Amino acid sequence: MPYEQTDEWPLAEGVALRFSRSGRPIERYAVILLIYVDGVWREVRLFDNHMGAHHMHRYTPNQGKQEPETFHPGPINVAMAAAIEHLKAHWEAIIQPWQI
Repeated sequence: MPYEQTDEWPLAEGVALRFSRSGRPIERYAVILLIYVDGVWREVRLFDNHMGAHHMHRYTPNQGKQEPETFHPGPINVAMAAAIEHLKAHWEAIIQPWQI
């Protein structure tokens, strides 16, 4: 059976960071910034290695998921750590367009 794990860390009231990974060694990951809006948890930013490349997706309140942008050229463990640290350091600025 493949190894899969998901953790979720609250950053503030109505803001969370979800981190999923699978495989040993890790083959796939997703780091997601979530915000609670109008009674629903919504994705705001996603970092992952879907299709073999590290990239980031921005989400907008009106247009949803945007096209991927290259995020990191390094190995999986370094890219995951960089995504987590980026979201921890910048979540307040990232969620501003979502706040009314």
